[in-house]
Amino acid sequence: MTLLLIILLALLLLGGGAFVLTSNLVVVIVIVLVGLAFLAGNLGLRLPFALGEHWWALFILIGAAAPASRAWFRWRAIGGVDWIVAHRLLSALATASVALIFLLDVSFATWWPLFVILGGLHAMFPRRGRRERIRDRL
Repeated sequence: MTLLLIILLALLLLGGGAFVLTSNLVVVIVIVLVGLAFLAGNLGLRLPFALGEHWWALFILIGAAAPASRAWFRWRAIGGVDWIVAHRLLSALATASVALIFLLDVSFATWWPLFVILGGLHAMFPRRGRRERIRDRL
């Protein structure tokens, strides 16, 4: 894993602008890290976190990487938080919450109100229609 980070840093520093960190690259990095975690488990290495019987929840967690990275890049581009950033962050939080419930093996019966709260917050930042999204890009 350290080798992967060194390679990515070298590409960023030595790439001369040819290698740009994008939201898609963040998702790719997360997928590679999940693959490395599985490989380490198959090789008998014990990781600091126990995947247990819910290892498949890592794939749900990957789904949270895309909206989170898109929110980060949008926040950096506009220098603040708007409805798009808030919507993407809440989407990432909801997806990550589902994954963490399985990975941490906690009771959904205890944590289900979290999704009611997230749904209410999500309703405050609804996804706009196509016409409004085009106008916001201009």
